[in-house]
Amino acid sequence: MLSICGNNALRELSSPGKSGSFFYLTHDDRYMIKTMKKSEAKVLLRMLSAYYNHVRAFENTLVIKFYGLHCVKLTGPAQKKVRFIIMGNLFCSEYTVHRRFDLKGSSLGRTTDKPESEIDGNTILKDLDLNFIFRLQKPFFQQFCR
Repeated sequence: MLSICGNNALRELSSPGKSGSFFYLTHDDRYMIKTMKKSEAKVLLRMLSAYYNHVRAFENTLVIKFYGLHCVKLTGPAQKKVRFIIMGNLFCSEYTVHRRFDLKGSSLGRTTDKPESEIDGNTILKDLDLNFIFRLQKPFFQQFCR
């Protein structure tokens, strides 16, 4: 509650993505807020039961944690409704992030435009940029597969 409703302002992250959604980050980096279209909110609500069961069954899931889906009606002549979701920020960690990926599970247009020499810890890489071999100890691998 203090992260979002405290005296500190939210930080807007660069420009909206292809979906037109805006992203905001709390001052302590713990939570992200994303605006969403009505159709996106409906999809999320349809998935809610399965999502809840998955998160309950797998406490250490790598799936992002959603904390709330909200809708507010703006005042004024337009009285537009704004829907937004509050989610945990996966990048809030004691570990240094060397590479960031926006993975969608697609290959269409899923590479970054930057040359290798310009890629740093803040560059958002895409699906086809993920060219690592991951080696996990057997117990971690089994848990990851579960």
